[in-house]
Amino acid sequence: MRVTEKQRVNYVSCTPEQPFQLAWLNSIGGIDQWVFERHQEYSLDVSNMDEFMPVIRYLQTANARQRVLKKEGYMVVKLGYEQLNQQQVIGIKELLISPLVKWINGTNEVVVVVKEGSFQLYDTGESKHDLEFEIIMPKLYTSSF
Repeated sequence: MRVTEKQRVNYVSCTPEQPFQLAWLNSIGGIDQWVFERHQEYSLDVSNMDEFMPVIRYLQTANARQRVLKKEGYMVVKLGYEQLNQQQVIGIKELLISPLVKWINGTNEVVVVVKEGSFQLYDTGESKHDLEFEIIMPKLYTSSF
C-alpha cells in the first residue's frame, strides 16, 4: 500500500530582516566584523548643552527658573547577541578598545562610538554567554534658541 500526501512547509530565510553590521579595527591592524540579527533597541538620548537662569523681577509672573538655549540629540542603539562561545566573546570584546568602529548599512559606512560602561556579559551556563552593549550614532539633532 502506498500513501502519498501533500505537505506545506514554511521556509524561514537565513537572512535577518534587520541586520546591524559592525566592523572595527582589531589589535593586529585587521578588520573584524559581526552582524547583530535579532536584539536591537533604538532610543534617543537628549542632553541640554547650554542653560541660563533669567533674572526674575516679579515672582508672581515668573513661569520658569531656568531656560534652555541649546539641546542636542543622539540615536543610541542597544545591541545584543545570545549563545556565544568564549572565543566569540573575546573577539567581540576587541571593539571596546578599537579606535575605529563602523556601522555598515548596505554600501554606506558610518563611524559610531561604543558607549562607555554599557558592555554587559552574562554567563548562561554550558560555556555560553549573552552580551549587550550600546553604540552612539552620529549627532542627530542640535537645536538652538
